Amino acid sequence: MLLTGVHLMRGGEVQAHLPTLLEHVDAPAYLPELIAAKAEQEHGTAGVDHARVAADVERLHAVLDEAQAASALPDAPGAYDALHALVVRARLEG
Repeated sequence: MLLTGVHLMRGGEVQAHLPTLLEHVDAPAYLPELIAAKAEQEHGTAGVDHARVAADVERLHAVLDEAQAASALPDAPGAYDALHALVVRARLEG
């Protein structure tokens, strides 16, 4: 979630595929191993240092906050009226 948020704030694009995000966000070096462990054992335990992960999560929260502060994205969505008009048109034409 943190890497997705950082990527979104920086570029305005939602990218939830973690292996792809590794190419765009400065992530901890062990993250590919953690992703592989998660894929292998969805609800099992990974052999990683939990304190190290917690520290990296804190660091990435700070990076996300910085990306949000520097983001050109609006604070609120601005396409509500256009979406509403599209839905109404689709219903009337259908």
